[in-house]
Amino acid sequence: MLNLEYYNETGHPVSAVIFEELLDVINQKIPQKNKALITLTLVNKKLIRQINKKYRKTDAPTDVISLSYLNTDYPGQNILGEIFICVDIAERQAKEHGHDLRTELKFLFVHGVLHCIGYEHATEEDFETMMMLTNRILKSA
Repeated sequence: MLNLEYYNETGHPVSAVIFEELLDVINQKIPQKNKALITLTLVNKKLIRQINKKYRKTDAPTDVISLSYLNTDYPGQNILGEIFICVDIAERQAKEHGHDLRTELKFLFVHGVLHCIGYEHATEEDFETMMMLTNRILKSA
């Protein structure tokens, strides 16, 4: 079972409830063997750029970064991973895709959780699997 620890480092009033509800659906659709924690932090472009540079060696902002600890021993806790979502970029993408910020944040969160539990999209087949799971989760939420 996955649990959520939520932080909002932005001025945007985004409730943790939308992410907790999604995590409930994920726990139903993709049950985990052990109890584990996922942290979600909403950040601005400056901070996501710093995180991206540190962990992915890319000096540019991005929409979401997932740090999975699935196959590592994270000291002191049973933490599965960390997700960072840039609200500024999510707002822009929401407008580009013709939906609201909440919808975009939900999509990015599910994408991040899937990475934390081991899903990747290096191949077209992997990408299709991730998108199928993402859509199934979002439709059930």
